[in-house]
Amino acid sequence: MAVQESFLRCTACEQEAEHQVVYAGRFVSEIQCTGCGAVTRLDVSEDYLPDLRQRISSKPGRLVRRLRTDPGELASSLPVRTLSKPVRMLQEFRAVWRSRS
Repeated sequence: MAVQESFLRCTACEQEAEHQVVYAGRFVSEIQCTGCGAVTRLDVSEDYLPDLRQRISSKPGRLVRRLRTDPGELASSLPVRTLSKPVRMLQEFRAVWRSRS
């Protein structure tokens, strides 16, 4: 799950304001206006699982590419990323689950 800030026109208050955009994998699952607090949830559950399968199946190839281009960076980041991955996946699953309602 990733959260990014973006300047958008709010559909609730009709004002241009900063919004928090929540991604579940590659899909926008939630947009929250920081001005009025309105939340828009987008149901990504239908598309999420096929995308997750593709991301999992392509991971070995992406790791090999990173190993070839920058082995030092991969060696230093891999232990931390491996330990934090379950937490990141749980956050992503929660974002998908919330988008369903």
